[in-house]
Amino acid sequence: MTREEAVRRIERAVEEKLMELDLSGLELEEVPSEIVKCTHLTELNLSSNQITFIPKAVGQLSNLTKLDLISNQITYIPEALGQLSNLKLLDLTGNQITSIPEALGQLSNLKFLILMGNQITYIPEALGQLSNLKFLALSNNQITYIPEALGQLSSLEVLFLRENKISSIPKPLGQLSNLEKLDLSENKISSIPKALGQLFNLRELRITENPIISTSIPEVVRQLPNLTIYE
Repeated sequence: MTREEAVRRIERAVEEKLMELDLSGLELEEVPSEIVKCTHLTELNLSSNQITFIPKAVGQLSNLTKLDLISNQITYIPEALGQLSNLKLLDLTGNQITSIPEALGQLSNLKFLILMGNQITYIPEALGQLSNLKFLALSNNQITYIPEALGQLSSLEVLFLRENKISSIPKPLGQLSNLEKLDLSENKISSIPKALGQLFNLRELRITENPIISTSIPEVVRQLPNLTIYE
């Protein structure tokens, strides 16, 4: 499977005005420039290749709702992806990304943002603008703190921050009224703020492998009606 096969699939997608294109597992080292012709695409799968960068041309695929780049060798996310105004899912799990561009905060329709297994060190405040985001997964990175702006994610239902270097939980997370699952396992957190006691829809709180003692979990959190705490 080579670049020639990828180009063949792209040309077919252009000719037949296909909405979905699968270029996964083709041992691609780069995204073929011909991809810019695929203006009808709503779903693009580039997972399990050896791609090192995302070309700006991908930002011109304005109809994309799903972009899958799992298991590549990508080191950064271009600002151009902020132009994908219809994007609902972006998955870059298992790459070598060190930062998240502010431009992703422009993706007003984004519902799923998955960046697990990278080398990200911080979360930009701009992600707090993603008012439709339901699922944010940043587990297994190098993140040291959670910005207060994440408390603005009013639609968020799942927040995965397992295996990072986070030492505290900001009080504004207590504003995430739709949050159902919060995973903060394997961090450096020593206490839970009382503000989390406002999360009446929270069903799972995972805090295993943190320097937290049972007495530092506020009673108002323990008494949440549907909550299971994994200590």
